[in-house]
Amino acid sequence: MTMFYNGLFIVLLAVLAPSLGCPPGPDELPDKLAGLLTQLETAKADFQSIFDVTDEQCPCQTPGDCFESDLEALNTTLCDLINNLTALIGDQSTDCPALEGCAALVGGCDRTDIAQVDPVGTILPSLGAFSSPSALTVSGDNASSYSIYILSSPPLRIICVSGTTNTTLIQEDLGSGTGIAVLDDLLYVAIDNYNTTGIDHLASIPTSGGTLSLLTEISCQAGRVRAFNGRVYFSDCKKIKCVNETGGDLQVKLKFSFSISSFDVIDDNRIVFIDAAGGLWIYDIATKCFKLLHCKTGPPFGDVKINRCSSLIYVAYSGVSDLNIFNATSLESVGTLEYTTSNPSVCPRLGFEPDCP
Repeated sequence: MTMFYNGLFIVLLAVLAPSLGCPPGPDELPDKLAGLLTQLETAKADFQSIFDVTDEQCPCQTPGDCFESDLEALNTTLCDLINNLTALIGDQSTDCPALEGCAALVGGCDRTDIAQVDPVGTILPSLGAFSSPSALTVSGDNASSYSIYILSSPPLRIICVSGTTNTTLIQEDLGSGTGIAVLDDLLYVAIDNYNTTGIDHLASIPTSGGTLSLLTEISCQAGRVRAFNGRVYFSDCKKIKCVNETGGDLQVKLKFSFSISSFDVIDDNRIVFIDAAGGLWIYDIATKCFKLLHCKTGPPFGDVKINRCSSLIYVAYSGVSDLNIFNATSLESVGTLEYTTSNPSVCPRLGFEPDCP
């Protein structure tokens, strides 16, 4: 009987557990419960054929103390499960919230783990970062596998976390890493004071590891790095610039009156960013117009990133345990999401587990 219960538990998990990062439909729970009931009823029908065999090959000689009696007890348990599941379906909640978007990841320079929180507010077990992240990025998808690339310094170190495997891609005294993004098979890294030259650089390294290649100088101060639509964007004091995958075709996309703490690219025409005073802005590249979404009181430092599963804007502020969420179309606040119940990071860094393809 123990083997039966363990096997059933595995089946229940496989049927009911949603894929983290994949936005299910609002009727997923009813559909999955109904599917599980169908599987149990099919198993019950198939189970009857076993008694035809036992009646011929091993009939019960001593009632209540034989193999066939154990089968009958197991059959009764299966019937009870069907009845209980049928009752459960009738009593299921109608207000379970549907997931919207992928689970958020929050690291920070003052913590050696990465917090996880799903879109409906469940704080999941933290991931071991083994290094205090100054930036992080994610590559891959939930249907196969994905990797989290963690940038920290000093020394300049990039760690790839894939499942339970951690691989150090680089660990050298080359300066302080401030931003990282992945595009195709390359990681793009912003480095402050590269190799003690006093010059900041945007560099690249294969996701499998290898030699760090310098792409372009950062004229003022290295900051965040994002990849979007085949180009690499990086902040440079009061500007946001972008280059192609080889570091060429340098373009200035945005100029502002304050230094830019963090940013992300919403689409081909819009950029969201946090300035050094704590203002959260949307910039329209075509019209060259700025719109203020939110003004933060207290420490302004934080991180902003688009949840590509839902296209919502997520903002993590210094020392705040809640993520602020905004609609990228209406530009209105749509609520908050708590990612930790204690010790919020003073230098949070955002990422998202990937969506299914």
